[in-house]
Amino acid sequence: MPVNAVAKTGGVAEALVKIIREPIGPTSTKASLRTIFHLVSSSVDKERIKQRFSELGLVPLLLEALVDADRGICEKAFGVLDCLCDREEGKKLAKANALTMPVTVKKILRVSNLASEFAVSLLWKLCDEKDEGILIEAIQVGTFQKLLVMLQVGCRESTKEKVTELLKLLNAYRSRADCVDSSLDLKYLKKPF
Repeated sequence: MPVNAVAKTGGVAEALVKIIREPIGPTSTKASLRTIFHLVSSSVDKERIKQRFSELGLVPLLLEALVDADRGICEKAFGVLDCLCDREEGKKLAKANALTMPVTVKKILRVSNLASEFAVSLLWKLCDEKDEGILIEAIQVGTFQKLLVMLQVGCRESTKEKVTELLKLLNAYRSRADCVDSSLDLKYLKKPF
């Protein structure tokens, strides 16, 4: 069914969010997330749809789902979160949730390249030089170190640009925060020889 036809169907947003809120199984959750992703990324009416999903509480649901989700769900959930955070309302909801930074940073380099790219894009949208609190929180959960490792491992050019911008922004706040992430996994570092 074309995505624009689905977008015009009454009650579709509510039904899709219900599947995330009350999961039947991983297959239905992935199908729901895939449909939501297409609605918020390529629908003609995507801005209205993003607003509706935010109003229905999708941002906190996705963050809770990410905690122990498998690869497919992580990729799709990060993709949807990234799209929802194109709008100020989505960013506000993500910044207000205590899971956002720790879960997002933890999943970088642990799930897949796609999930890492969506997670970096999400961080790039959330880390604003006007919001010192979010920058310090990002540093405290190990974002700076994870991004350095990501540059070392390699990624797509667009992601590399976002990582570089984030590192520049976070570097100014490193002295103001004590890093508390002791679980940094350095197995991805390339050896210099």
